[in-house]
Amino acid sequence: MGVRWIPFTLGAMVVAAVLAVDPAGLSPFGPARWWLVSTLGLVGSGLGLRTARTNLDRRSTWCWGALLALFGVSALVNGDVAVSVLGHPVRHLGLVAWVLFALLFAAGQQLTADVDRRIVLRSTVIAALGLGAWTVWELLVGPPVALATDSDRLVGPFGSAAILGAACCLLLPVCAALAVDATERRGWRIASSVGAATTTLALLGSGTRAAWIGIGAAAVVLVAVRRPSRRVLLAGAGLAVVALIVSAPRLDDVVQRSNGAASRLDEWTVAARIIGDHPVLGVGLEGYRIAAIGAVDADYERSYGRDRVLPDRAHSGPLDVAATGGLLAGGLYLLLVGGSVLVALRAIRRGTPATIGVAVAVIAYAVQQLLLFPLAELDPVWWLFAGMLIASTPSDAEHEPRRWTRAAGLAALALAPVALVAGVLDVAADRLSERSLAAHDLDDAIASAERAVDLRPDDLRYRSVAIELHRERGSLADIDLALEHADAALRWSPDDPIALDAFATLLLDRSAITGTAADVDAALDAWRSLVERDPVRTRWLVQLGRAASLADRIDEAHAALTAAAELRPDDASIATLLAELEARR
Repeated sequence: MGVRWIPFTLGAMVVAAVLAVDPAGLSPFGPARWWLVSTLGLVGSGLGLRTARTNLDRRSTWCWGALLALFGVSALVNGDVAVSVLGHPVRHLGLVAWVLFALLFAAGQQLTADVDRRIVLRSTVIAALGLGAWTVWELLVGPPVALATDSDRLVGPFGSAAILGAACCLLLPVCAALAVDATERRGWRIASSVGAATTTLALLGSGTRAAWIGIGAAAVVLVAVRRPSRRVLLAGAGLAVVALIVSAPRLDDVVQRSNGAASRLDEWTVAARIIGDHPVLGVGLEGYRIAAIGAVDADYERSYGRDRVLPDRAHSGPLDVAATGGLLAGGLYLLLVGGSVLVALRAIRRGTPATIGVAVAVIAYAVQQLLLFPLAELDPVWWLFAGMLIASTPSDAEHEPRRWTRAAGLAALALAPVALVAGVLDVAADRLSERSLAAHDLDDAIASAERAVDLRPDDLRYRSVAIELHRERGSLADIDLALEHADAALRWSPDDPIALDAFATLLLDRSAITGTAADVDAALDAWRSLVERDPVRTRWLVQLGRAASLADRIDEAHAALTAAAELRPDDASIATLLAELEARR
């Protein structure tokens, strides 16, 4: 028997989704992972559909087709077309990502042979072992990759406690199932036991309530449907107790939150406003960050602020989809997820231990996503697992695939080289950006940042790095070069809040240098425009106050800074600016 390229490629994607990290990059947990996941996912799904032997499940295929069509129309009508199609460089959840999810769901249905599914599940064990080793090291020694965080929660190879918890929802059930699977080889059963133990530790150490609820709900479903023996229940309980004992010294730290459960309700309130304003086609994929500008109210700004993190997702999978694609898209998404959960329930009743593990993982991840959001890093694995469940359960589907199924495989294979090249350039640009921020010589730093922009001119992050370095050097020529970067970012994404902020900030910098009436008026007009869009964003009010003060419009400056002080009464810098204005009066 030759190499089974399809399951090996898909299995490699599962490993990459969990363990792909580039410590030398500006974003160690981003570009390298998406490069490998997108490329391997397209190759694996392309091969699987190109050689398809089984027709796809009809209902879910129609749902996927309708959902992708709605996303495509929404991307075209909402003005941020490029980002909606290709994805934001941090989230990657554009139309391309959703097409990848659909392709992997379809490819999973072609894994009809037990040996093929077994290869993917063993890859899941390998991913769990890597994740477990990472988190144990993080617990005992410290994070292998340095992070700027004051939280004691484990973040694993994702740099995020929330994503770590979501990954455990996928990995833990599969490892636990293979550990008790009598048909599995002894070595893999031992490896699965270790993976189950360490991912349990990671799950607890992440302090992610959404993942805890997901695993808990899936465990309740498993017990209710399968009614396992007392021995199995005791083994599971013992595993949980051991993990609790090991992580007990830090449990108090990981459950602490700067914001309680009310913060999630506040996020859902913002999402509800956005959905209410755009019920038919939503705001476009990745458009949430733009629509949130007008949906955040003063209470939200007072409670959480937007100096470090901007709202860019609804913190609930269905709400996120409904906000970006409209209510119909949200309904189709619920049908797809609900259908996958129903298939998982059937698999739990009649499946083998390995199939039951996949089914529990699908349910756990679906439940936790009600409290989180779609993840470009892990949703490919989830949808692959959901497709595998369809392949492992009896079906009345036609055995001869339709012609367009194989055409979809060809399209995926044609896109794979594009994803490969784009990913390589992204990783190279990410490393150049990190090098520029670490450079001691500012000229060398700017040169590296400019090379990063040349490699990926579409990525707003690299332009942001170049802008900040030019601002640091601070000459008028540098401000003008930075303005060119900001203008290019706005041509790519006209309403991006970070690019809008950067452009207005640079106009204010230029006016401070030249002092000309034209530059001062340009900066003042830019900040007035932004405050009109979002009158409760503290930073924009402060910047409007600075611009108005520079233009000697003292009353306007005072009004803007007073509004900012009401939103942020404990900010001493705002009080200082107000005092300076009073002195000028």
